[in-house]
Amino acid sequence: MRPDEERVAAKMVGRWRSGAPLVLAPDADDPALGVDLARNNDFAYGPTDAFGLRCPRGAHIRRANPRDSLVNVRRHRILRSGSAYGPPMPPGTSVEDGMERGVMFLATGASIGRQFEFVHDQWMNDGGFVALGRETDPITGAHGAEATFTIPMRPVRRKLSGLPRFVTVRGGEYFFVPSLSGVAFLGELA
Repeated sequence: MRPDEERVAAKMVGRWRSGAPLVLAPDADDPALGVDLARNNDFAYGPTDAFGLRCPRGAHIRRANPRDSLVNVRRHRILRSGSAYGPPMPPGTSVEDGMERGVMFLATGASIGRQFEFVHDQWMNDGGFVALGRETDPITGAHGAEATFTIPMRPVRRKLSGLPRFVTVRGGEYFFVPSLSGVAFLGELA
């Protein structure tokens, strides 16, 4: 990937390829930070990046977990995990080669409506809560021909338009996982 493509990709995700967050490594990737699971998730936006100059307010990680933004994130917090499958795209390739690849995503929470559905509908697919109007999440958003992504910069912001759809959902399920006390209760019924 060319340096500008790498930077734009990092701005859209909110992390460099290594996993290092832009809030802590705004100018260049920091692979040591990327593999340090304690450090690379120990940050807030307010103290160092309230205006989104390091990590844009519309970036994927900032939408998925706004942390210390003005919204009540604790009420909507979910546990997330993803597992990649298939070979990575070869460097410099921009055309799909037909290989099966993607991410299997798992979210765990106590309330489907208050957590997963709220995050998906309000934070990922609505720009209102971050004052970005109709912009959706640049990675998982439901993009149309008018899709845009704003990268705050000084003196002038950069606005990308005509974003392609990066994610194609191939399936999904909701599963009920009872608490231990719930399992004990169900066991007593048998």
